[in-house]
Amino acid sequence: MQLDNLDKHYVSDITKFLNELQHELPLSASQKKEIAKHQRIAKLRDNPNTNEEGSDLWEGF
Repeated sequence: MQLDNLDKHYVSDITKFLNELQHELPLSASQKKEIAKHQRIAKLRDNPNTNEEGSDLWEGF
């Protein structure tokens, strides 16, 4: 068996169906909360000097 002939971008029928279903259904409250959480983490990671209100952890150092 030669590995050069393998289809490395194969997507099964069930995966295609689940992807379509995911795009059609509205997001649940927990999914929205998770997305917001990760957007906040990415913002803090990409902009480390961003001051968040209520955060006095490093104040006075």
